[in-house]
Amino acid sequence: MVDETLPPQPRPAPPAPGRSRTLILVGGAVVLFILSYVLAWGNAYRLSAGYLKDADASYAEGRYLDALLGYQKFNPARQRYVQHGGYIQVQRIWENRYAWPKPDLVERAQERINEILEQRLSIAEAEQFIQENIGRSNPYMGIIYLRLGELYEADGRLRDAEDVYTSVPDLFPDDQALIERARRNLERLQQQDSGSILSL
Repeated sequence: MVDETLPPQPRPAPPAPGRSRTLILVGGAVVLFILSYVLAWGNAYRLSAGYLKDADASYAEGRYLDALLGYQKFNPARQRYVQHGGYIQVQRIWENRYAWPKPDLVERAQERINEILEQRLSIAEAEQFIQENIGRSNPYMGIIYLRLGELYEADGRLRDAEDVYTSVPDLFPDDQALIERARRNLERLQQQDSGSILSL
């Protein structure tokens, strides 16, 4: 009779203790990173939602510059100034490319920013913004400065509008889209002036 018993198979060697420890540490670090990111995202979302609520309230009251930029107001109970947010603060919270996923409120804030800049801004608000931000780095300085020229033009203050349009290339040399828009506005303004002279 033939003995068909298989020879004993060698058992796999247990993983080295150092390798196991490394895997545990790496896994723990990944989990910790994910938890930290989720907490940071949640905090950013809550802050953004609060700023958006403040901005919407300012917008509803017709205070468009406050809605855009936010403002500070003294709180007697806390004995300090409290920041009320604007749409720009919402946008800035999420402007980093690593801030993902971006919530819907970012798109809503951007839509309101565009609406305020192109449709709601008054001459007084544009002038106030420029005066308060001279010498500061603000990504909206260029477009608000150009919009001031367009508002001057709509108000019949053509010489003031021309001054704004002609100064845009010197003040904002890196913003080609802004320079092109100012150039078109200036050409239109000069054509209106030529037509007025010919009609006299």
